[in-house]
Amino acid sequence: MKSSIKVYSQRGGRLVWLTHKDQLVEHGFTPGSRFNVEFTDDKIIITSKADGARKVSDKKGKPVLAIIGKKITEHFGWVADHTTDSVAAKFDSGKITIG
Repeated sequence: MKSSIKVYSQRGGRLVWLTHKDQLVEHGFTPGSRFNVEFTDDKIIITSKADGARKVSDKKGKPVLAIIGKKITEHFGWVADHTTDSVAAKFDSGKITIG
């Protein structure tokens, strides 16, 4: 399934914030499950993995997947705080490809 996601700017950095509205559960990202993030030259690949380095948060029983840090800011480039960009994303079972 192809779609788009929002990339936010705040406090001098960029972040990807996905919630239940992005149909995370339908693609294998449930609250408490684990995942890995891989950065390539033009894409970010998020893969559901039982022993992943990161964890899907739980907000009132609904999943929240947040990716924050220097690599996200480097990948998308810096813009002014409070800016939101829409970026192409492809959702598959257990995998989200951004870019």
